Amino acid sequence: MQIKQQFTINVSADKVWEILGRQYAQVSEWASAVHASQERNSGVIPQNAPCSGRICETDLGGFKETITQYDERGKVVSYTAQGDKMPFFVKNLANTWKVTPLGKDQSRVDMCMEISILPVFNLVMGPMMRMQMGGVSKKVTEELQHFAEKGVPHPRKLAAQQKYRLKLA
Repeated sequence: MQIKQQFTINVSADKVWEILGRQYAQVSEWASAVHASQERNSGVIPQNAPCSGRICETDLGGFKETITQYDERGKVVSYTAQGDKMPFFVKNLANTWKVTPLGKDQSRVDMCMEISILPVFNLVMGPMMRMQMGGVSKKVTEELQHFAEKGVPHPRKLAAQQKYRLKLA
């Protein structure tokens, strides 16, 4: 199953790429679903990539992500994710971000999430997963757009940070 989002951000493609590509490991600065993130440098580091992947802490537990494609010139980053609490019927979870310049201060961002579900579970769990992950992708794209255009985290991210701090206290 694929979940795709395409949207325009009113900043340069270089600025968006800085966030998605060069600062790949700092996703926790702007994505409300990610409480903490850090570089992971085990395994092969794709050419020009800042790291081999990242480790993210979420409400659904920890996720280890591995960069599978990193194209600095084409502004494309792809990665796979494995989560501590990922359902057993999810065989693979991958995501790709592509940034395309539309002008000096405008860019198009394409996001394509691919989820492979065991065939027997696809009929039952597929529609629910599509709905849930579609909501997640819509939120993350809104948060990226807000962060890139305004230079500060989305209000949803600020609320999530506060909630997470209270949970830790």
